[in-house]
Amino acid sequence: MSNKYLIVILRFHGDVLLTKPMLDNIKLNDSDSEIDLLVYKGTGSILEKEDSVSEIIEIEASSKENIYKKVKKEIGLWKKINTKNYDYAFFLTTQWRVVPISWSIGKAMKAAVDDKKRRKNLWIKSFSVIFPEALEKHIVQRNLLALESLGLKVFNENLTLNPKYLDIEYKTLCDSFPFLNQENSYCLIHPTSRREKKLWDTEKFGQLINHLLKKGLSVVITSGPDPHEISYVDDILGKADIVDKQVLNLAGKTSLLGLAALINGSKFFIGLDSVASHIAASVNKESITLFGPSNPVNWKPWSDKAKIICQEDLQKIEVDDVMVLVDEIHKQ
Repeated sequence: MSNKYLIVILRFHGDVLLTKPMLDNIKLNDSDSEIDLLVYKGTGSILEKEDSVSEIIEIEASSKENIYKKVKKEIGLWKKINTKNYDYAFFLTTQWRVVPISWSIGKAMKAAVDDKKRRKNLWIKSFSVIFPEALEKHIVQRNLLALESLGLKVFNENLTLNPKYLDIEYKTLCDSFPFLNQENSYCLIHPTSRREKKLWDTEKFGQLINHLLKKGLSVVITSGPDPHEISYVDDILGKADIVDKQVLNLAGKTSLLGLAALINGSKFFIGLDSVASHIAASVNKESITLFGPSNPVNWKPWSDKAKIICQEDLQKIEVDDVMVLVDEIHKQ
């Protein structure tokens, strides 16, 4: 009888992607295992095609429903979790909401990440073990500590998406957008982020595109589906000197899997500290990421091919700083 595992990661898209090394190592420990993810709605889509994932269970991050309906949904979630008969569970975020989820699992071995705000008996006694928070480690390494805390072995720290599904997605995109079939290579720019403090200046992005075009590179520019992100990309393109057929604007037009396929098909990637930079790492692509308030020790793209530029105030990063790294990549 196969063991059943649950990974609870109630954060953003990038955080969910960074659990992929956990999935791979669980399979290396236990090839017949069944692994479920419990995530906020929509954040697990980047892993929905992965063979190692049995089920992605989604819950709402927040709701405007009345308290009765909220409680009813939570009780429904606890009942579902209870019927799954998990053997192992890993809690990678520290909302109090996960405590009754842990109780509903029953006698499974359960590991939760440490948090100085949660060092109370109610939290500590709700799990089998508490493993250390990231501190000076990368989030990937912290996540793998969760496996070790319950006696599983870590065989590697690789972050790799299954290329099979990326190839299928890329062929579909090429059929829809002939631009991608051009012989000259393109770089992909994903200039948006959910947090305003992580955004670079649109004028500088426009100048950057001009420099890339002068080097004979085509550009594919993407964003999430939020209207504000699409408008942000339009603003950038309005400040660039674009000649027809040099830039393909796919802002809001691709899924996360489609974005991964596009990054995989590019010469290199440029973006901010967001899920897109982690996707670039997961497809082993040369990349340049602009870092602002986030700690790069914890959150830099998990790849030797990733180059980062760090300034707490992103606006202090100049276009020339980025172009120096572009030149390093372009000469390869």
